[in-house]
Amino acid sequence: MPHRLLALAALTALPLTAAVPAQAAPITNKVVVIGIDGTLYSEVLAANAPNLGLLAAQGTLAQTSIAPHTTMSCVSWATALTGVWDTKHGIKDNDSTCTPAAFAPYPTVFTQLEQARPNLTTESLGTWDKIGMIARTGNPHADKVSVTQIDPSGSGVCETTADSNAAAQVVSAVTDDGADLVFTHLDQVDITGHTLRGIWPQAYRDAIQRVDTLVGKITRAVDARAASHTDERWTILVTTDHGHKPEGGHGGQTAYETASFVIARGPGFAAGAQNNGYTLADITPTVLDLLGVPSPSNLDGRSMRDGGSGNPAAPVPNTPAIDSSVTGSSSGSAEALMVNNPLCILGTGSGSGSASGSTGK
Repeated sequence: MPHRLLALAALTALPLTAAVPAQAAPITNKVVVIGIDGTLYSEVLAANAPNLGLLAAQGTLAQTSIAPHTTMSCVSWATALTGVWDTKHGIKDNDSTCTPAAFAPYPTVFTQLEQARPNLTTESLGTWDKIGMIARTGNPHADKVSVTQIDPSGSGVCETTADSNAAAQVVSAVTDDGADLVFTHLDQVDITGHTLRGIWPQAYRDAIQRVDTLVGKITRAVDARAASHTDERWTILVTTDHGHKPEGGHGGQTAYETASFVIARGPGFAAGAQNNGYTLADITPTVLDLLGVPSPSNLDGRSMRDGGSGNPAAPVPNTPAIDSSVTGSSSGSAEALMVNNPLCILGTGSGSGSASGSTGK
């Protein structure tokens, strides 16, 4: 009996070594928003754009009209980055009303995130100086703001180069920084719409194809990051600010000008679904929702995870793709316009255009 008591005492004195299940790392949501200026989704379908098509197949697509909203770039990107339509933020053009003061009553998504969760990393990596201005408004503003249409010397660069540089910065922000919110703005489709769509429709589709290649690079970077960081859940949102008339241009209220689209791919968005309730104004509320920040009650938009703010049964805009063989000039004239375009939209070298980026937006 004494031996048994000693053995029992020895056992009870041993440290407990039962394995304790490891705590799983908390899930962190991260978002990339890709803004493609002046892009008609009907022309995306007509172009060779497999990466945008794949995002739509893997996520939820909306094809909507933004009427009666003003179809100008600063007006619409302000809506995407604040969550309110032009009737509230008051911006009506790309110049006199597109100023930092407009964002005082309706702060950008960057400011809202930085105020609520200052440890988040937010980046705006775009091609247009007006996007940079928007991202720098408020206190605090985006952690990093880059405008690739302006080189270190202050000169303007080609739209194709500016877009490629912006996309490369997004890839780095995802891969190296693991940023919580990355917004980018790609511009060459819009510039091509203004300069060549009316006389050379295929040029507009070619621009969409080039941007689609950049979208593919960004998507692959996101997917690689998600695969190597299993505690991160990445959402990609893609949208546009307005469309383009068949002859090129926008600013009015035709179906071609007011056409917009949204693609949402990530957790909670049904693959291959269409929900036309998603609108341009829903970008900011959706980002806030994904990153755990409540939306202010005065926003017009609503998180797309809650269905968005529009009508899910709204009709798809009637914007038939333009016959790419139709041209208003000889191919020689179109080629001359391409070569002489000061923003060298189809080139790769430095351009002579103004770095202001306000032309044709």
